[in-house]
Amino acid sequence: MKQEKFTDEMPEVVLVPQPRRIVIDCTLSQRAYGLFDTVTGTQVSDFVKGNNEQIEFNDLEPGRHYDVGVIENTGDEKPHFAINWTADMRDDTDNILKNSVDLPVNYPCAYRIKYNDNNSDDVYDLADGNGEIVGRVAKLSPRGDKPKFTMVRTFRMKDDTIK
Repeated sequence: MKQEKFTDEMPEVVLVPQPRRIVIDCTLSQRAYGLFDTVTGTQVSDFVKGNNEQIEFNDLEPGRHYDVGVIENTGDEKPHFAINWTADMRDDTDNILKNSVDLPVNYPCAYRIKYNDNNSDDVYDLADGNGEIVGRVAKLSPRGDKPKFTMVRTFRMKDDTIK
């Protein structure tokens, strides 16, 4: 039986190019937000608990592209996850920033976690807006019922150059 973890509360994620920072508006207290290296999928920041207001990640490397991950029910844990993009993908960050005249720009794509019976407890499918599996999220620590990954915000988009 397939089950999708969907919620209507979508945080607005904005990249401010100069100086490079990521701002997440309308964060929720039951969620935490963290950064991942878009290329390697490795987590590059600790998760920061939402405060029902705004969270900022400052002093980011200008040459690195980032994905923003959202998890629920963190408690006092310091979770660590990894993202593995399995579909042919492209990262359109540079093009988006080039056409924004260095204004803050919204992360255009949100990918959701799909839970199903075929997954182990530690690996979850990452689905695009059409429900197609484009990646996986691996829970590296801690073990147990919590936390649960819910969403990834990123500039990555499906590669439409190969038919």
